Order: sequence, then structure tokens, then C-alpha cells
Amino acid sequence: MVGVALAMLAVLAAGSYGGTRNPPACFGAAARDATSPCDNPALRFSVRPTPDDAVVQPNSPCTLVMSKGPPNRVCSFGVAKSAARATVALLGDSHAPAWRAAVDVVARAQRWRGLTVRRSSCPFTRALRYADKASSDACFDWIRATLRWFGHHQEIHTVFVVTSAAYDFVPGADGDAHAAAVAGFRGALDALPPSIQRIVVLRDNPVAKDDTLGCVAGAMARHQRADLRCALARSDALRPDPAAEAATQLRSDRGRSIDLSRVFCDDVRCFPVVGGALVYKDKSHLNATFSATLGPLLLAEYRKLGLPEA
Repeated sequence: MVGVALAMLAVLAAGSYGGTRNPPACFGAAARDATSPCDNPALRFSVRPTPDDAVVQPNSPCTLVMSKGPPNRVCSFGVAKSAARATVALLGDSHAPAWRAAVDVVARAQRWRGLTVRRSSCPFTRALRYADKASSDACFDWIRATLRWFGHHQEIHTVFVVTSAAYDFVPGADGDAHAAAVAGFRGALDALPPSIQRIVVLRDNPVAKDDTLGCVAGAMARHQRADLRCALARSDALRPDPAAEAATQLRSDRGRSIDLSRVFCDDVRCFPVVGGALVYKDKSHLNATFSATLGPLLLAEYRKLGLPEA
């Protein structure tokens, strides 16, 4: 199984590492795998993909299976339906497809068919955001439609949830915006039908700055270490994630969370380049190359949860 995951990582990373199907040792997230420390000095001044390439790099492949909504544009990844021993879903806003390359590695290792269900700028929550009424209403309509859709697809027993942690939420009566956000995510996740036996929230990645990719490009031009030259303060970049917190507070015991922050950050800094791999596509989204390198670590963390394989 681990061999399958590593093979998929090599394929996904190939397009952004000089066309080779064998990225160098310790490339990407592997460089910060605490369970198996890995250091490749040859990668210290390397950045793949380049910032210019990352901006135009698509997310990992996903085959459209439902174009009409709601929910709209559901697509499939992982193994073929005929070969799958289970069907899982990847649910969230635009950060969900950005993490899909990582989840795809898990899906292929577990022999799952995955379905991406997402809407950009729509966190899966009942909390009220600071957004115009039309946008808020459209998101709430999408969430209700998504809940109905899951009710009609009872073959899905596991849902992975990824959502940006950068939204600003309206405080509740007690004036606490974070508590209101957690309660909103908890309410939406609790509303998923009983056929969903496992809800696994992936803690969101750190957010970069507007000039981070420019800083990386400048460091490359000056032959400086972009990971250190352009590092971000952890206290600014790694924001509280109310969805991940909500996963531990669900009424049933079906909620779990996985936190890979150690891959992105040490105790004080978060890095825009890890193991020679550029982390970001833009200010907040992962690029597919780095996302794929997270796959083996995500697989290991999933298996630590002790959940059924199918």
C-alpha cells in the first residue's frame, strides 16, 4: 500500500520536476516527516515548480461525473468505480481541490473512488460570515443541496473536509466570533446523514502573504534559500481552524481531524518552500505538486486513526 502511494506521488510530481518520474529523495513534504527525518542538501536552493509555473498549474485530475446541480460539478478521482472497494467524498471550498492530490494518494492506496463536492468561497458551515447577502444565501442554498445529495448517495461512508481558515465570521451573542464559527461548522457537519460514518477534517494549510511568491522568485534569482529568506511568522500564517475544532465536538463519535501543520511550520516559522518544493499556487492555495507530496504523510495519519479501510 505504501508503495502504491509513493508511486502515485512520483507520477503527480513528475510534471513539475523536470519531467522525471523519480523526484529526488526528500522532495517536498518528506523533508519534514518527523517519523522519518530526511534531508537532501541538493534541494536547499531548489524550487519546483517555479512561482510562474505554479500560478498556471491545474489541480490534480478529476473527471466530471455530474455537471448539473445542485451541488454542481461533482467529479471523480482515485481508482475507477469498477475497481473501488468504497466511495469517499472530498468536501469543501476551493481548498478542497487544492488538497485533492494528497487525498488522491490516500484513495489509490486504499482502493477508493473519490468524489469532489465543492463550491469556491463557501465554507461548509451554518455560521454567518461577513459577506454580502446574495453570496451568503447562495452558500447556504448550496450547503442544503449538498446535504440532500449525500442523503441520496448512501454508498459514501467517509467524507474528507477541507476549508479555508481565513474567513471572518460574525460573532454570536457572546461576542465570540471563533466560537460562533466552530458552532456553525459543528452544526453543518452534524447534519450530514447517518450513512456518513466517518468525517475527517484536514486542518487548513497556513496562508502566505501577497508578496510571498515574489519573494521566492527574488530569492531564486539571487541564489538565496527561499525557504528561509521568505519564511512566514507562524503566529500570522497558521490561523485557528474552526472546522478542525468542530470535528472533535460532533454529537456522534464519527468526527476526526488530521493536522499536518508540522510539515509546513516549525515552532516559530512557516515555510513557502519545503524540501525543494514550492508550497503555494497563490496566497492561500497549495499547488498540486506539493499537495501530492503530502499524500504519503496523510495516508500514515489516516491509518493512525484506526478507521476501517473501506
